[in-house]
Amino acid sequence: MINHLKLITCCSFKGDAGKTTALMGLCSAFAANGKTVALFEADENRPLSTWIENFVEGGTWDDHCTVFDADEMSLLEEAYERAEARGFDYALADTHGGSSELNNTVIASSDFLLVPTMLTPLDLDEALSTYRYNIELLVAESLHAQTAILQQRVPVGRVTASQRAAAEVLSALPQFDAPMFERDAFAAMKTRGMLHLTLAL
Repeated sequence: MINHLKLITCCSFKGDAGKTTALMGLCSAFAANGKTVALFEADENRPLSTWIENFVEGGTWDDHCTVFDADEMSLLEEAYERAEARGFDYALADTHGGSSELNNTVIASSDFLLVPTMLTPLDLDEALSTYRYNIELLVAESLHAQTAILQQRVPVGRVTASQRAAAEVLSALPQFDAPMFERDAFAAMKTRGMLHLTLAL
């Protein structure tokens, strides 16, 4: 797969790490700035499809964004070609937990890899494993993609000693300056719709 389309992938070995939440927050930010976004649903559980039904029903879906089924190799290749032909500014891929040939292909085709994690010991272990796996895969294939950690559901108030320790471990890795805080607006995206549209209501 040749990268002309800018592909950003949310990946984690762990389920419920916040991949879809991070992806939809990013999609909303791009759409709010007039960018067109292709969403590649590479998770066989299809969380995006469920979310979008809620968004469309509530009138909070942005037409700058289009979802493509991509949970099989043939569908991924077709989605990439269609999105590139239509001139989308960005493609965002939502992967399933764990490793697979499909996930490896998505990772190897990406321009940027985003690894979301919460500040719990289990999430930290999975984030570090995912980060290492991504880097080793890219090195083995002689590829390069920026890779960064995104802290998810970070408490707005005081953090626990365990959360501080997790954040300190993560500080050794590239990560976003601003985390996604534990706010109702993020948690409610699943039912309310795209963030830039719901906050404007």
